[in-house]
This record gives sequence, C-alpha cells and structure tokens, in this order.
Amino acid sequence: MTTESALPEEHHAWAIYLQAGEEARRRGERRTGTDDLLLALLEDPSAEVLLGVSLEQARQVLDALDHDALGALGLGTDADAPPLPMRAVPKKPRLRDVAQKDRIRMTPAAKKVLEATSKGKRRKLYVTAQEVLAVILTLQPPDPAAVLLGALGVNTSEVRSRLDAVTPDH
Repeated sequence: MTTESALPEEHHAWAIYLQAGEEARRRGERRTGTDDLLLALLEDPSAEVLLGVSLEQARQVLDALDHDALGALGLGTDADAPPLPMRAVPKKPRLRDVAQKDRIRMTPAAKKVLEATSKGKRRKLYVTAQEVLAVILTLQPPDPAAVLLGALGVNTSEVRSRLDAVTPDH
C-alpha cells in the first residue's frame, strides 16, 4: 500500500471539529457525534485509502442507517428532508470560528475522541486524520461510528494493522 506523502498532514483539531459539525448540520442533527467525526476524516484522502471507503459511500450508508432507525420507530419514509449545504471550514480556525453561536456542540463521546487523540502531544491542537481514526477504531457498538464502520463492512482490526504500518510513532 502506498501513501501520498511520508508524513501525514496535520490538521488543527478545531478544523476537524468544525468539519464534523458541518457534516452534522448537513444531516440536520442537533449534536456532532463520532459518526460525524468519521465523515470529517474521510475528507482526507489517506483516511479513504486506509478504510477502503469514500466519503460519499459513508454518507449513503449513514443515511440508510438513519432511515432504518426512523422506520423502526414507526416514522414513515416521507420524513426525508434535503441535506443542508455545507459551509467552508478554515484550515487554521481561530477561537472565534469555533465559538460562533450557530456551531453544533459535540456529544461526550466525540469530545473524548478528540481529547484522547491530542493527549500527551506537544502540539495538542494539531492531529492527523490517522491519529483520530486510530481512536475511532477502538470504539464499539452501539457507538455511532462503530455501527457505521460495521455497516460499511470495514474490518477494524485489519485497518488498525495498516494504520500501525503507516504511522511509525502511533
């Protein structure tokens, strides 16, 4: 397996949070969850390669899971609403970008993922998609990201092995 560069691109943790928030907003959610973090990571081509799925595939499967959940609750299929357009996210966000009133708050699980990713790092606010993905891969159902990975048919132990091979200090 080849990667595009020797060193994975670092992202500001707030940029990942903002991108995940836009995914949640696009889907009409009230909170940014671990599944939204996973979708945000799939913006990075290296994460797509590691998982073997595209962002569009993950969005379609997540929409189908939501549709099935609504059906199980007895809500009809006519509840479909068009997704909201996503807004641009700055690569290096400032505090005021994060503190905007219309930002969607994170679920406790999503917050723990980002905190665990940056724990023990010198540059705590800069993380790679692979580092966040490594934490997400440890989650178990009923966590939304774990359910999504299962529905996508992703073998998490195989991905963890590939991830360990491409991130030497993981």
